[in-house]
Amino acid sequence: MDTLWSVNGLTTKDLLMLQCKCNNIIPQGRVDLGYTVCVDCSTTEQYGCAPLINHKTGNSIQIMSSSDAARMAKLTRRRGYGTMLG
Repeated sequence: MDTLWSVNGLTTKDLLMLQCKCNNIIPQGRVDLGYTVCVDCSTTEQYGCAPLINHKTGNSIQIMSSSDAARMAKLTRRRGYGTMLG
């Protein structure tokens, strides 16, 4: 028997499989998707989006890297909108 103890139905073997190299617990959803590191240790850039406005109520979004999304937001920002430029 390789089980020394269990927590919430998880054996020690299960708990070690869900632990990252930094000793953070990896959520079961990430493990199910095939990830082997926690979010803090991940090197993948976060995703961002930019709105595509086709009509007053027919909007959609374009998924892109967060750096591209920030650049797009800066380029499409209305100058002085919502400020008092006296």
